[in-house]
Amino acid sequence: MSLALLGLPLGFILLYFSSNWLVDSAKKVALILGVSPFVIGLTIVAFGSSSPEAALALMSGKSSDVVLGTIVGSNIANIGLVIGLSALVYPLATRFDTVRFEVWMMLAAAVLFTFMASSGAFDLFEGLIMLLLMMIFVYIVYRFSRQDPMREMADEVLMTGESGSLRRNLAIIVLSLALLIVGAQFFVVGAIDLANMVGVSELVIGLVVVAIGTSLPELSISLAAAYKRETEIILSNIIGSNIFNSLFVIGIATANATISVPRGMLFLEFPLMIALSLMLLLFIRFRGGVGRKAGLVFVFIYFAYLAVLFI
Repeated sequence: MSLALLGLPLGFILLYFSSNWLVDSAKKVALILGVSPFVIGLTIVAFGSSSPEAALALMSGKSSDVVLGTIVGSNIANIGLVIGLSALVYPLATRFDTVRFEVWMMLAAAVLFTFMASSGAFDLFEGLIMLLLMMIFVYIVYRFSRQDPMREMADEVLMTGESGSLRRNLAIIVLSLALLIVGAQFFVVGAIDLANMVGVSELVIGLVVVAIGTSLPELSISLAAAYKRETEIILSNIIGSNIFNSLFVIGIATANATISVPRGMLFLEFPLMIALSLMLLLFIRFRGGVGRKAGLVFVFIYFAYLAVLFI
């Protein structure tokens, strides 16, 4: 039996369920520790939902096409597909002053990511710079959270004990991370084998199959939140996830090997990632969020990109 027929579905199942377990337990741990819900969405949930990309980056360090295809493809899918579909379910409204720093940071991370990619490769030194910036971002968000008025919600959960046992949730996080690594191994092997079977490049597999697969945690979280009309968790999750992908995931990927940049990505995927990030910023700044019409625009752009990619 082909590894693609076994590895892709098995890897997908492990990635999907372990990511959701990790996110749920991480949210509870954050509440136990007294961190506000918005910061949970921006950091803990975003980190949890970006764990598949991080795991894939670690397990496929020798395949630059898969690594970069996954990171950039996920960033494009997060805004074009996830934000777009979520806005079609329920308009994503927010105040620009509450997300100003985060959304500008998302755009800056995308621009910096592209600038470093223009050199043709990411080495360990550049990866360390990205990881340092990621730590600075998390520290600043944590400092801001101390004055977050929504912090009272976390304190209420902490007092009522609704978040459960800290030890139990930490154990689930460790188990979920282990399953993510195993799932990533299966998924990468299956994806590469599938590329060889159908004659499609590993870059296309990374940009489409793997990228959409690893964006499913963000999609499931966002659609569930949209149905519940909790729009802040959607925007904070996607903004945080894209920042983690652009800084953290590429940073840890360079620990395995130097990541070469396919030249074609500099003319399509990287500019599209920046353009979608800028569009999201502008919609939030001038429209107060992403309405259904804007969501339709994002979805159209994403599927038009897929059509161009395959044509």
